[in-house]
Amino acid sequence: MRTSPLLLAGLVLASLAPAQNDVVHRTDGKVERGVEITELLLTGVRGKRNGGKDNFELPAIAVGRVEFGNLPEAFESGRAALERGDFAAATQFFGDVKSDRPLVKAEAEFFLIKAAVAAAAADRGAAATAAERAKKWLTDNPNHLRTPEAMLLAGRAERLAGTGGAAATTLRELDERALRESFGAVWSARAKFELAMTLLADGKAGEARTAFTSAASAADSALAKPSPADAELKLLKTNARVGEGETYVIEKDFARAESFFNELAGSNDPALVAVGHAGAGEAQFHVALASKKPEDFRRAQVSLARASVFDVASDEASAKANYYLGRCLLELGPERENDTWKQRANSYFQIVVNSYPTSRFAALAKQELAR
Repeated sequence: MRTSPLLLAGLVLASLAPAQNDVVHRTDGKVERGVEITELLLTGVRGKRNGGKDNFELPAIAVGRVEFGNLPEAFESGRAALERGDFAAATQFFGDVKSDRPLVKAEAEFFLIKAAVAAAAADRGAAATAAERAKKWLTDNPNHLRTPEAMLLAGRAERLAGTGGAAATTLRELDERALRESFGAVWSARAKFELAMTLLADGKAGEARTAFTSAASAADSALAKPSPADAELKLLKTNARVGEGETYVIEKDFARAESFFNELAGSNDPALVAVGHAGAGEAQFHVALASKKPEDFRRAQVSLARASVFDVASDEASAKANYYLGRCLLELGPERENDTWKQRANSYFQIVVNSYPTSRFAALAKQELAR
């Protein structure tokens, strides 16, 4: 029996087609397409190319990101929800992912954890559940390419759950492993910054101040060698300076906090100008809360408005500024802000929720909107 040319061609093409249609984006800008990823390890990515004929391996330092081919619809929906900041929906979608590939199942669980931590915010119970999932994922994947980020997420979830001691242990372990196992200097900087945030949340202002300084130094060390994380590291340095100033707010030394942030606002660095005005406005708001003087709230409003204008990055400074602008309106009340005071305050809170969903002020804004 003769085989038709078309059928024969189809069989040949099928034999040449890769088992999977995965993609590896390299840090040098090159892209490995149509490959089959077989292992995601701390040391790098392993897989097959040319229809499974050839093995390939890329060291972790050369891997930008990976994309699995032929993903279930639930995975794609989860990724889209995560990108638009709908973390609750993302958690649901990733939880619904079914796949015969263990790598895809581990990837879905990782992103579920990432979404769940972002969604937890002020919900300590949800954060505790996310922390448990992260710890289990780490037990199952101790040497995965995403292990460092999973450790960071576990520590953050533990902080949000109110278990600062556990968070500190996780983050110190990440910092130690980053140095010992060469995760990269960026992971040491991330771990130190998250630890500083944990100490700040626990009210340990002095320790937090030291940790923020250490995080900024680690970011400088990481920036000594150009990498795709440079923009993030520069932002981390800025946020470390903000955290340092916020330690004075925690200590209720509002005069010191205002002076510190005013110094940042007068900096030649555009990234510090906005956070300086926002921090000064926060300190002035707390002074106004104690004095109950309208003029003190007005002074805070001016600083906070400046923060919004100068925040070219539209980041944490804007989130903080909008949150406290709303709080100022609530404190001034209808006698000084007319009958639309509450509506206008809620508009500020809604900006924080919609535009800065990953900001730590988003949960606070949601609480105000629910009142």
